[in-house]
Amino acid sequence: MSTQLAVSAAAEWRALVSTAVLGADRHPLPAAAQGWDRWPGDTDPAVALLDRAAAVAVARRAGAVAGPRPQWLLPEAPPDPRPPCTAACAQRLGRILAGQHEIVLAEWLHRCGEAGMQLPAAHVPALLLRGRRRPDLDQVVRHLAGARAAWLAQAVPELGVKPTPAMPTTPVAPLRPVPPPPDGASSVSLVVAQLRDGRATWAALPHLTTLVAGYTPDALAAFVSLAGQQGPQVTTARTHAALTELAEFRLGMLREFAEATSPGAQASQPPPSSPPSQPDPTGDPS
Repeated sequence: MSTQLAVSAAAEWRALVSTAVLGADRHPLPAAAQGWDRWPGDTDPAVALLDRAAAVAVARRAGAVAGPRPQWLLPEAPPDPRPPCTAACAQRLGRILAGQHEIVLAEWLHRCGEAGMQLPAAHVPALLLRGRRRPDLDQVVRHLAGARAAWLAQAVPELGVKPTPAMPTTPVAPLRPVPPPPDGASSVSLVVAQLRDGRATWAALPHLTTLVAGYTPDALAAFVSLAGQQGPQVTTARTHAALTELAEFRLGMLREFAEATSPGAQASQPPPSSPPSQPDPTGDPS
């Protein structure tokens, strides 16, 4: 029965292809063979052709015999004994990589290293790809990712990432967070005063952003409090909103790392994910 169905499907498919190539006007659609006559579904020859072709295509795919199992297997990732990055910190990194306040990326990586946590596995490829254009970032990312950076580069060559970092032709300055201004308290008062009197225009935003990105936690909290106590001037409204958003973003990041490193925090985290096992290329979950 299966052989008869296969022969019937092949004949039906040839007839449909002939009509599709030559056109229904020049080569009218032949009558459907037995078993396929219930599929035309429309008096329009073009629609009937598509209906019958869909039925044959589904039948041919459903009856296809699976090929031999591929012989390649993905090598296991090297183990990493460090605790996994918390979900909140990982989500914060995802927002940074998506373009939100990229100026604090170096600080996020620095605090992740200080906390002794793994880099979020889902974001390692994006970090390595960025490192291709920035040797200073590449050095930090590979240090934090450990042996898994080379493993990922070898296991997924489509990324175009080398297993070992490329040696820069000129010395590269280490990637570090934005340093705090010499006098944080005075800087906060100065920036708030400029927002109040209209001097903190949009043209001054890059400089002011660097200041806010380097504030210590206490200075950062003071800036958010003082900036929120006054309504921005017309000329500083955009600057006020951008600086306040950055400050609140950093405060959230600092809070998440503090919670991740607090006593008992790791006990509430799920156990570290084991390295990926060798997957079944057939996709059979069993």
